[in-house]
Amino acid sequence: MISFITADKVRLLLQAAIVVAAARLALWFLPFRWLHARVDAHRPSLPGRGEVTASRWAWAVQAAARRIPGASCLTQALALQWLLAREGQGARISVGVAKDGVAGFESHAWVESGGKILLGGDESLDRYATILKLPAGAP
Repeated sequence: MISFITADKVRLLLQAAIVVAAARLALWFLPFRWLHARVDAHRPSLPGRGEVTASRWAWAVQAAARRIPGASCLTQALALQWLLAREGQGARISVGVAKDGVAGFESHAWVESGGKILLGGDESLDRYATILKLPAGAP
């Protein structure tokens, strides 16, 4: 199947790339809790406008993150939560840890909304002990 890039996809990718890059830079210089508080405090300019679905934003964030060095799962989670909050959609970031005999200590972040994992679910989440569940970023 041939997939054509449309103007809407380009717009989504550009917006997601800007937010992912900003989240990556911010995580280098600012404490995570402070950043999340800023995301959580963000309210949409047009409540409930929901122009873009959560799954489309998740796709755009993942596609943009593949092109941004160091865009970890936490970077992507923050970016997606901010974009969804801007759309008036709530999403929760969860962070888990695991210890593996080969890989050692690992951590992973994922985003859930409406009981569905939007981002980060490609990992086997059963192996992670959830240590942090951050509240949704929109009302």
